[in-house]
Amino acid sequence: MSKEQKQRVASIDIGTNSVLLLVADWDGHRLTPVVERARITRLGETYVQDGRIPEAAMQRTLAVLKDYLAEARSAGAQQVWCTGTQIFRKAQNAAAFVRQVKETLGLPLEILSREQEALFTFVGALDSVPDATGPFWAIDIGGGSTEVVLGTCTAVQYLHSFPVGGVQLKVHFHLGEQFTEADIATLRRYIRDHVTRHLPSARGVAIGIGGTPTSLAALHQQLVHYAFEKIDGYRLSREALQTLFRQMNALPLAEREKLPGMEKGRADIILAATLLLEEFLSATNNEELVVSARGLRYGVALWKLGVVAPEQMLAAQFNKHETKETSP
Repeated sequence: MSKEQKQRVASIDIGTNSVLLLVADWDGHRLTPVVERARITRLGETYVQDGRIPEAAMQRTLAVLKDYLAEARSAGAQQVWCTGTQIFRKAQNAAAFVRQVKETLGLPLEILSREQEALFTFVGALDSVPDATGPFWAIDIGGGSTEVVLGTCTAVQYLHSFPVGGVQLKVHFHLGEQFTEADIATLRRYIRDHVTRHLPSARGVAIGIGGTPTSLAALHQQLVHYAFEKIDGYRLSREALQTLFRQMNALPLAEREKLPGMEKGRADIILAATLLLEEFLSATNNEELVVSARGLRYGVALWKLGVVAPEQMLAAQFNKHETKETSP
């Protein structure tokens, strides 16, 4: 396809912890990122306590959405899609915020189901391992939920959205800046009970999606500035994850925030999320993780472009009843 035939699109992903923007060119075969942005707004910072999105977090998120929309249009995006995930499925006042986004910015906000979120995240991440044939295990640790998928580029065998995430763990266990051995043991038990023991026994290449794996890849390389090409497809061993955890946990929060590669606003939740990632590798019998800097916003764009057929991919899924989300 010629340069003139490329289509420029934008996809915004609003999660419990962060808001992500992708502006990309579609050439009929692959999405090529032009603009990537990530801002932490913590929509779910008080959800565990009162079940609501706080007004201050709404305003922070609206401000980011306004900036993203302006940047996407300035970059020449012909279409802009905006989706919401776990926090919008659960918060009591989520519908009011969806209306506010539409009325204030003229931007329709589509709330994804658990199955959609997991599937589109999986599909978007597969471009990070273009030469592998699969099957693949993929995990996306969000602020309020974790999506786990097992499948190939044509069919999904297992898919589940667990209501366990980095922000949720921090708030649920009232975690401090540094974890004690007791904290670590408690978290590992909780993660095994509520996530990893439910996974089927199957082999597959492990892919890590979202802010935790990309931050860990940047930290491992001590990247001063985010570099998509150095993070997407980067391989992290389980030993490297364990070493990074020990190094980060040895530092008070103020020092951890200064580490080269640490995403702003992530230092206080990365410890719990790293333990979740490590437990996932153990449960799926993997010694390394392929980091994907793609994920949900890529998958949503492919869906909207007509490339992804959710019903067809889910046709081979076993344990489909397990996609029901239950509270931990």
